[in-house]
Order: sequence, then structure tokens, then C-alpha cells
Amino acid sequence: MPPAASTAESLANDPAGISLPTVDALLDDAPEADDTAPAQPHSRLPQAAVPPNIMLQAAVTRLVEQKEQVDQLARNGLLAGLLPSEWSTSPGNELRAFVASVVPFASDSARGETVAARVPLKFLLGHSQRWGKHDVAEPKSLMAYLGSDDRSVPGNTDLAEVMLLSPLGLAWAHSGRGRVGFLRAMGAETLAARVTALPYPAPEQLALYLADCDGTTQVWCVLDKRKLRALSVPSLTLPLLTAYGVAAPEPWPSNWPAPAEVGAELTLARAGKSIVEVDLVKLVDKIGRDRAGEAWSGASLMQLHTWVPRWRFFLTSFIGLPAALLLIAALALPGRVEAAAVAAALGFAGGAIAALAAPWIYARRKHLS
Repeated sequence: MPPAASTAESLANDPAGISLPTVDALLDDAPEADDTAPAQPHSRLPQAAVPPNIMLQAAVTRLVEQKEQVDQLARNGLLAGLLPSEWSTSPGNELRAFVASVVPFASDSARGETVAARVPLKFLLGHSQRWGKHDVAEPKSLMAYLGSDDRSVPGNTDLAEVMLLSPLGLAWAHSGRGRVGFLRAMGAETLAARVTALPYPAPEQLALYLADCDGTTQVWCVLDKRKLRALSVPSLTLPLLTAYGVAAPEPWPSNWPAPAEVGAELTLARAGKSIVEVDLVKLVDKIGRDRAGEAWSGASLMQLHTWVPRWRFFLTSFIGLPAALLLIAALALPGRVEAAAVAAALGFAGGAIAALAAPWIYARRKHLS
């Protein structure tokens, strides 16, 4: 972002720019009837399309306002230690982490068409924790620069990029996150940017459930009756999804894996991952294998993978004892030493094979190879 002091000069020398206010109008000391809401210049860009659902638009607007308030409180240090951990452990990607935790299954991996458009700021999430209107020396000049259509032209400086969840009408800034709150504070209504359309699951693909896990009630969102994500801030997510058309939360189905088992799997998946997700189909298969592994079954020592031989006992029993018996047989039966040796060897070999291979012990199936 260029310094505010040189903004007006750079705009005046930009032959490709749109029609801008005069220099006198941009100066902060110029008289103006309403300093908080300066008129935006005329734009050539179309406005990004959002669903015509009034309730959904109101929910999106409310979420954007709540995010703006969270940013202001976080900037003042009033929410230290109170925000979800994923919002503060992703430097540079805090906004993306916010969207991932508040809007389950929102992803920018599958992208649609990218066009230049103006995004209504009331539907656009930004990140206003670092700077704002009062940190700028010439806010009106900077507003004209950041509000220009040129900010949507590839190759131009300070390009703004926005991801738009088209079915929801909710957008977030991919680049130019800090300018969103600034322009909103200056009274601007739209932001020029490269807008990329993103898909989102249909309302009937999503389901909300209440589950009692470890003594606390959690809200889980399930996609296509398979993928599960826990809502870290249900108070922000539920109004948005219900306005979208998702049914209100229901009790956790009794024929699905127990909440304790799902909670344990969520804890395992949480280690080192920003997006915590559980595949219920795989979890059911894992639970079935674990339960089958607890069953007792007849087995031999050769089938166990958890035992370790005692070599001293083995050498004593299968080498030392036969040698001692052969010595006794040689002394007792001097004429039949060879027959005694063969009998002793065959006897101990058969005993060793039977001890190792015969299923004379019981073990749990999970301990068998």
C-alpha cells in the first residue's frame, strides 16, 4: 500500500484511472458537508451478484458487523485469550481461519470464474485489527485510491482479491483485507476487486446436531451424512445456516456412533490441523474393527505379535535339558545311546512345535497377527 502522503500525486499521474474528485476535494482540510460519507467516484464495474434472499442477506450483514466488532475489540486487547485458538495461530491467514471455523465446509480449493466487480461492503468480511481510518494521514485521498476501479485490474498496485460464496452471498477478502474496514468507516458502499466465485453445499446437504460430549453440549455440522465438523462459535454460525435454509439443530441420532467416540476422534484429528473433520463412515468401520479386536479367540504363540521369547529359558529348556537327558541315557544304557538320543530329539522337537504352533492359548483378536 503506498504512503498516504503520495497517494493524491500518484492518482493525478495515472492516465488509465477513472474520473476522480479534484485535488481540493481530496484534501482533508477542504470543507465538506458530511465528512464521514464522501461520494464515491463513478464506477464502470458491475456489482457482484448475491442471492435475493432478504433473510440471508440480513444474516450475512449481521455476521460482517460482528466480525468488525471482534476486530476492534481484539485490536484494543480486550479479547486476549478469549478467541478460538485457530483465529490467532494462523498469522497472515486469520481471516481464512475465521471463515473456516464459522462457515463449515467453506473452501476455496474449487474455484469458479474470476471477474472484476464491485463487492458490497456490507457482505464482505475483512481484517481490521492492524490499522484503520485514524491511522491514515489523508483518509479521503487514500479512500479514492483504494476505491478506484484500478484496484481490480491485474498488474496494478494494491490489487484487491475477494472470494465470494455465491450461494450464501458472503464474501471475504483474500488480498487487501485491511482496507475493508477502512473503506466501511469512510462511508464507502462497495469495493473494487477481482472476485472469484466459490461453491457451497446446498441446504439439504447440511444437518445440525446437538451432542452431549464430556459433559458439555456441542453443535456439530454434518455434510451428506458423512463428514462432520464441530462448530467452534455456534452463535455466529447458526443464524447464517438457518437463514440459508438448513434445519434447526436436532438431537444426535442414537443409531450413529456415540458422542464420546466422535469426540475422541475429533481430539485425535485436532492435533496439528487447522480444519478438524471426522469421516463418520470411516469412524463406524474403525469402531467395528476395534470391537472385533476385543473378542477372545483360540490361538497359538506363532499368531501373537505382542510376545517376546525368553532366550535364556529357551536355551536352557531346548538345549540344556536334552543334553542332560542324553548324558543320563548314555550312562544308564551304554548300548542304546543312539536310540535314546533320537527319541529325546524327536520328543523335544515335537514339544517345541506343539508349544509354538498348536492353538492351546486364548488371546484377543487385536493381538493376533
